[in-house]
Amino acid sequence: MMDVCDKVFVLDFGTLIADGTTDEIQNNPVVIDAYLGGTNG
Repeated sequence: MMDVCDKVFVLDFGTLIADGTTDEIQNNPVVIDAYLGGTNG
């Protein structure tokens, strides 16, 4: 997906929680918390 998409929209239970480039999304703490259960630090 990172090579194909210019912009990503992330939903959490149907609610938009983030949008941006793939770099922005993979470093977004809200997305990390929603999909991986939290951040370290």
